[in-house]
Amino acid sequence: MRTYVAIVSLGLISLGYAQRATGAASKAQEQVQVLNEPLNLSPAEAFKRWKAESGKIVILDVRTPDEYKSGHIKGAQNLDFYSDFEKAIEKLPKDKVYFLHCASGRRSGSATEIMRKK
Repeated sequence: MRTYVAIVSLGLISLGYAQRATGAASKAQEQVQVLNEPLNLSPAEAFKRWKAESGKIVILDVRTPDEYKSGHIKGAQNLDFYSDFEKAIEKLPKDKVYFLHCASGRRSGSATEIMRKK
């Protein structure tokens, strides 16, 4: 099995997108989007995708807990990039799609690379 990850840029918000392919059914294969290059979506398009597949998509806010407390995307899960991120992502369900959010895109980009390797 492989995990696919890409960066989704939304103005000042950057989201990462990862999906674990099961390879079991052809329908599942059709839903897997292989992305090797950054994917650029408007905030409206990202929101539309999230609403349409809310059960499959998890928004991970990779900022610090203080940044998260100061304001965050409704429903986002805080997973601090600077606090044992690699160990924490090993516990995440592999059958979900992940949108990664941070302040400028730097941490979400780095987090995307880590998730891609795992």
